[in-house]
Amino acid sequence: MNELTKQLSTMLVPEMAIIVYSDDNRTNLYLERRDIRNGNMGAGKPLTEECIKDIADLALNRASKELHGIIPPNMLYADGRKGYEKFVWYEKPQKKMHYFRKNLDIPNGTLCTPSLLYVVERDVLSLYAFCGDNPDSQLYQAPYFNVSSSYACLGNSKLPEIEEMTYQNIIAYWEKMFWQSEFSHILGTNPIKSNLALVTKKLINTGEPFPESELIPIKLTLKKIIG
Repeated sequence: MNELTKQLSTMLVPEMAIIVYSDDNRTNLYLERRDIRNGNMGAGKPLTEECIKDIADLALNRASKELHGIIPPNMLYADGRKGYEKFVWYEKPQKKMHYFRKNLDIPNGTLCTPSLLYVVERDVLSLYAFCGDNPDSQLYQAPYFNVSSSYACLGNSKLPEIEEMTYQNIIAYWEKMFWQSEFSHILGTNPIKSNLALVTKKLINTGEPFPESELIPIKLTLKKIIG
């Protein structure tokens, strides 16, 4: 028994065997199913259309969970292997809706973001800022509440699971998870040089681009993130 067979034997349990009968000319076919219980094969019975449909639906559902589709130009790294999931992409400056908890005394509103680098490793989202169009440069702390140097707290944000595992759907899912959550508190140290609440209020009122002079540099690099 090779290693792959051992792994399959550990993870998967046989439930049913399908046997195809035909004559010498293959003009007549008969499909039979035999259910397997505790490793023993039961009596044969005709394979019904309903059973075939259930098998096809299961196969199609599994296929939709396999990573596939067009790779967006802003996707820098993607690993969809189970247990090793990791996705890295970036986003240029743009206006986004921001939501704030009442305790911050900051009104909900549209703000201009700096360039942002998103990192999803398994089920953890991290967020970093950078200047210009090239994330392979100096990285900075993301200038937001709910974001530390190593992860983003998504708070009360909830979305249905991704039905079809495409690159675009992965990006859309995690960006919605972050931007639809309410900003509520500072994680760790202040993520910008000035007072985050005051700068945020000012940007809501003026609509100005995020001041890059406020960003705090970090030692982490894109090369290290991708590994």
